[in-house]
Amino acid sequence: MNAPASTPSHRAPWLLLLLYFGAHIVARTLVSDALELDEAEQALWTQQLAAGYGTQPPLYTWLQWAVFQVAGVSVLSLSLLKNTLLASTYAFVWLAARRLMAPPLALLAAASMLLIPQIGWESQRDLTHSVLATAVAAATLYVVVRLIEKPRPLLYLALGLCAALGLLSKYSFAVYLAALGLAVLLSRDTRPMLRSPWLIAAALLALVVLAPHALWLLDNWQLASARTLEKLDAVPGVAGGVAGGVVRGLSSLLGATLATLAALALAFAAIFGRAAWAPTAASPHCRLWGRYLGLLALLMLALVVVGGATHFKGRWLQPLLFMAPLAFFCCRPQLSTHSRLYWLRGTLIVFALLYLFMASMRPVFDGWRNRPDELNEPAAELALALRTASYDGRAPIVTHDPVLGGVLRVRFPQAQVVVWKDDAPAPQVQPGAHLLIGRGEAGRAMFDRAGTGDYALLRLRYRHAHPGHPPIEYRYTLVR
Repeated sequence: MNAPASTPSHRAPWLLLLLYFGAHIVARTLVSDALELDEAEQALWTQQLAAGYGTQPPLYTWLQWAVFQVAGVSVLSLSLLKNTLLASTYAFVWLAARRLMAPPLALLAAASMLLIPQIGWESQRDLTHSVLATAVAAATLYVVVRLIEKPRPLLYLALGLCAALGLLSKYSFAVYLAALGLAVLLSRDTRPMLRSPWLIAAALLALVVLAPHALWLLDNWQLASARTLEKLDAVPGVAGGVAGGVVRGLSSLLGATLATLAALALAFAAIFGRAAWAPTAASPHCRLWGRYLGLLALLMLALVVVGGATHFKGRWLQPLLFMAPLAFFCCRPQLSTHSRLYWLRGTLIVFALLYLFMASMRPVFDGWRNRPDELNEPAAELALALRTASYDGRAPIVTHDPVLGGVLRVRFPQAQVVVWKDDAPAPQVQPGAHLLIGRGEAGRAMFDRAGTGDYALLRLRYRHAHPGHPPIEYRYTLVR
């Protein structure tokens, strides 16, 4: 079934990945020099290496720090890491799929992830940790497929490394590992791979890789878990009672699942018709993916009923459901000769071009709608104004806004940038002068907290905004 590695059919996917995600890198770099929230957080957190960074595991920040060391602190470096991870997700799914199905379906199994909005669009728009977790989940999937095919010591070690990297990407990766591990255990065809002593070596390797962050987590458990529980609304004492919480949780989980898979299911149903649901002889791998999805559903239900979670978002399911197209085609091998297969190819090309167009024009569209967002911020104009006002680009910067702080970190990479939260004491910065800068009414409140009434006021227009749209007000002063 598999063609030699040197054939054009195996070179084409790599070229497509390079062209598509290379185009996204170019588009993101050219469209705006401002930052989204997740990008800004990475620009701030990478000022120092640490074993932990609050509510999220540290691996993405470690990787971003490494990219900054090589390519500099810039929008290009931020986009380069994200798109490399996105490309690797598609690559690993394709590598796994080509071992499970006919070549025409293998490429479509990977490319059809474009029909999952969180992967095709939201990941480009403003996600970081979910992107990394999905990439590691795809690598784990590939390693498991290889292990089922032919167990080898190196593959077991790769599995242990993937497990550790996944948990260092996003804590919810544990749900993926649990569902996939139980699916392998409960399948007669795949259970033998779990009997190898090399599985113990894989677990030990995972523990070694996890150890630095695990030790940090022991000392910072409340900091790391509070925000996660808040997002899930899994907080003791929630009003509405147990039954009401379960209903809200199930409704939210169903909505998040539909937001993730509805477009994919509708596209497959429209293109393949009855063939999309026609029964077929179940292969061992098809049964494995069916068990995985069933176990995943049970684990998520347990999170609602036992864990008290009442709120879910589609992007949280992204590392858990990314392999839905692969599972579908693995269980429908007869589609490899379907007469409408080219319809799906055309649909995927349209979606890919649409996403690229949206990414390239998003700040312009937001400006036209008179709803400018972070990418419409005049970052270059702000930096020029600060330099004109005698800021040397090296003195520490204190601000209340993490997005503004990230923008200034990119513009002034030699300066220490500190975010002063509303409920926190005045930050400690390096001795000497520092720049105090705020934006809007929240910026005014920061100056009130600082007891600094003497500041300069700078008004700058959003990029692409209507002429009558109110400008952004920046307040700043150089504190000596």
